Amino acid sequence: MFIKKLFVLICSSLISFMVYAQDQTNVNETNKVIDSFFQCDNQFFQQLEINKNSFSQYTDLATVDNFAYIVVDSIEYNNKNKVIFKKPIEYKGLVILGYQNIFIPTPLSGQFYYWGFIFDNKTHQIKQSLNNINWLVFNEKIYFANPKIYDRKSKDKTWLDNPYSIDMVIPRSGTVEKSLYLEPIADNQSRVICSIQGDIDKKILYSVRPDMEPIDKEYEAKRKKRIEDYKRTTKKQNQENLKSQQEKEINPTTIKVNSKNGDKL
Repeated sequence: MFIKKLFVLICSSLISFMVYAQDQTNVNETNKVIDSFFQCDNQFFQQLEINKNSFSQYTDLATVDNFAYIVVDSIEYNNKNKVIFKKPIEYKGLVILGYQNIFIPTPLSGQFYYWGFIFDNKTHQIKQSLNNINWLVFNEKIYFANPKIYDRKSKDKTWLDNPYSIDMVIPRSGTVEKSLYLEPIADNQSRVICSIQGDIDKKILYSVRPDMEPIDKEYEAKRKKRIEDYKRTTKKQNQENLKSQQEKEINPTTIKVNSKNGDKL
């Protein structure tokens, strides 16, 4: 009886250890993904693919070639550009609730892309926890870090430190900027979000944001479908209008004419 109890105890301990080890593996892999995000480059999307089995417990992922990305309904509409995770992520004493992916086109100031995480923490808590990041004051409420600039006209095709990143000043023509931001949002929550903005061409965008290439293709396919649907609907409506007009012209109109005898013909 003692041996049987001992065997059960050992098995239970082994199972508990295996579960603990698996949980620790998931935590470590998830942390690698979040760590890579703060670089605001393609490493984040590569780490998502490498650790997709662990990270997919939190949210749906799309995989393309050697990278993966977090899926949102639409990057263009405020009510569709974020996803709340299936369960929160605990990271360095902080709680991550979801992910946001935003695209803002402007006619004169270039394009603005934002992607990052929604935290169930205030900004000062995030600053204290992520104290390895050199947070700078952007304005009264927003902090930023690691600002970079890329000059498309320069022979030096690398990202350089950008000491002139200032609130309300847009990137000059021919340049692209990127940075990490920390800002408060509603309900005592905050978001840490990367940005790439300015005079962006697709080559530069996809080098930093490989996820935007399949998203752009999907958007273009939907745009073409909307155009085709509109043309088809318009054509059908025009045909119906033409048919209705032809029927009016063909149908005889009753005309009353008085004859010499007063009879109606």
